[in-house]
Amino acid sequence: MKKLSAGQIKILKVFHLVFVMMWVVGVAAMALLCLIKANSGDELFMVFHITRFIDDVFVIPGAILTVVTGIVYGAFSNWGFFKHRWITVKWILSILIIVIGTFYFSPLLDNTLTMIDHSRDIAFGKPQTEENIRTIFIGGICQGSALVFLVVISVLKPWKQKKQA
Repeated sequence: MKKLSAGQIKILKVFHLVFVMMWVVGVAAMALLCLIKANSGDELFMVFHITRFIDDVFVIPGAILTVVTGIVYGAFSNWGFFKHRWITVKWILSILIIVIGTFYFSPLLDNTLTMIDHSRDIAFGKPQTEENIRTIFIGGICQGSALVFLVVISVLKPWKQKKQA
C-alpha cells in the first residue's frame, strides 16, 4: 500500500491534533459544567442543554475524527496499527472510552436532560438528579484523565517495539 509523503503526514498530524483537542477539551468542559451550582430548574436545564451541545459538537465529532485520522495513520504510514505497544494501548483505550461514552454516559446525559426538562424545579435538588450529575462529573474526570494519558504516551512513545514473530 502506498505511504503518505512527509508533507502529507504533517498535514494529517495537524488534523489529528485538532480533533484530539476537540475531544479532550470537550470532555473537560462537560465535567466542569457539572460543577455549576444552578439556582433553579431552568438554570439546571440550561447547564445540561449546553453540556449536550458540547458533546454533540465537540466530543463526538472529535472522537470519531481522531479515530479516522488514526486509521489513516495506521494504514498509510510506517506507524502501523499494532507495531508498537504504545499504539496498541492507544487503540484499546480510545475504543474503550468511546464505547463507555456512547453506551453509558451519553444515554445518562440524555435521560438527565429529559428528566430536568420535564420537571424543571422538581428535578432541581432531587437525589436522582444529584446522583446523575455526580456520575457524569466523575465519568468526565476519568475519561479526561484517560485522554490526557493518551496524549502523554503519544508524545513520550514509551515501551519498546513489539518483537517480530
